[in-house]
Amino acid sequence: MHRSSFRSWQARPSGLSAEELRLQVQVKAAHKLSGGSAGARTVATIVSREGEKLSRYRATKAMKDAGLVSRQPPKKGYVPAHKAHAEIKNHLQREFSPVRPNQVAVANSPSTFN
Repeated sequence: MHRSSFRSWQARPSGLSAEELRLQVQVKAAHKLSGGSAGARTVATIVSREGEKLSRYRATKAMKDAGLVSRQPPKKGYVPAHKAHAEIKNHLQREFSPVRPNQVAVANSPSTFN
């Protein structure tokens, strides 16, 4: 490492500046407002609407420095039915070809055949 690079690194301020601290607070508030699901683009949009100019790249860095990660809510899982189907009486006895019209009626509701 060059001596000048080391001296330059050594002369840097070690803490956050007031602007960086204010930006980090705004980014944390925007992330919390979204319930923790907002990524850098959404955080940048939310903060920009409040008046602070923020690009998604700067939002990415601020989120990384603050330890914020976008967490999407889980999708709804498949829940199997307790009963697969309703018992319907077999009135036609598998005779699907009636002899004359209007002899057999078919409906969706099992209560029609009672």
